[in-house]
Amino acid sequence: MSKQTVASQLPSNGQSMIAFVFDFPSTDEQRLGQIMVGSTGKMFHKMCEILNLNVENCLLTYALAQKPAQENPAHFFHNKKTYSAILKEKKWRSKYPVNGFGFLKEEYEGELTRLENELNACKPNVIIAMGSLALWALTGLDKIGTYRGTILRSNLTGGTKVLPTFSPSAVIRNFDFRPVVLSDIKKAIAESETPDIQIKERELWIEPTLEDLEKFEAKYIRTDNEDCPLSFDIETDGGFITCIGFAPSDSVAIVVPFKDTRKRKQNYWENSWQELQAWAWVQKILENEKITKVAQNQTYDVSWLAYKQKINVKGKIHDTMHAQHALQPEQQKGLGFLGSIYTNEGAWKTMAKFSKSTKRDE
Repeated sequence: MSKQTVASQLPSNGQSMIAFVFDFPSTDEQRLGQIMVGSTGKMFHKMCEILNLNVENCLLTYALAQKPAQENPAHFFHNKKTYSAILKEKKWRSKYPVNGFGFLKEEYEGELTRLENELNACKPNVIIAMGSLALWALTGLDKIGTYRGTILRSNLTGGTKVLPTFSPSAVIRNFDFRPVVLSDIKKAIAESETPDIQIKERELWIEPTLEDLEKFEAKYIRTDNEDCPLSFDIETDGGFITCIGFAPSDSVAIVVPFKDTRKRKQNYWENSWQELQAWAWVQKILENEKITKVAQNQTYDVSWLAYKQKINVKGKIHDTMHAQHALQPEQQKGLGFLGSIYTNEGAWKTMAKFSKSTKRDE
């Protein structure tokens, strides 16, 4: 492994609203002693040019400014077995979290101190972590495929916003990543206007009564809704529909539960009559042909509703999965991916680690 480091590019005005953190230097960057040159640099600068982003006003730096042997980041880390042996031999203990490669070696801890100092000096509103090593250095997380496109907080710099995305070298290896990275950088540019995470205010009805269902319908569900359709989505578990959600807009939604694991018999409704009334309300909404609807992989939802509840969804249905396939057939079509591209929502799948939903829309 080369001990030669590659210097960061500091912003022309000293401070920057956007900072880019890459994993480590490429072979060309190490040879030329300059960040973002060679094939990866050309890819990076071309993407920024498309977005009209002047990189001279941005901080460009690395998580670790040395190129590992064979460009394998595992060389920066002790595996768990080696680390355990080191703990027995001496008192040194890594002060950084473990990742998929193991524990950061002691001789590279100064690199993260350098990174922290550079970021604190430039005070960016958002840091774009371009690669899994950069993501780990900034947040302690290392699953770039899970967290890309999600606004996170850096525990290295005291809470600066971090938006992870794929590295330029990953884009070269898989060109399908290019529109994804462009989308992520575009999102980061919008986020750079403020250091605060912008949270949209929402009205969520999560434990409704039968009366609430009628109130929600009267207030929000329209039959002349061609330009503002009603989204619906079911969740299933153990061969049953556990709940169904409806959203007439991106700021209002209601969930109609049928299973409540907090209760002994796990029934949300107090008795079978109430449950039948709730299903009757759901049927009334979904079988109304005048209500335009939206679903993700609607074949799944519609089939389950017809088979389990004898509800025949009627009217025009727009399918976001089919729409994504028509728009970008080479890209993923799961709901989590679409949320990361078209919204500012976080990676919500990570918020429900213990969910046993059988829904197959990912």
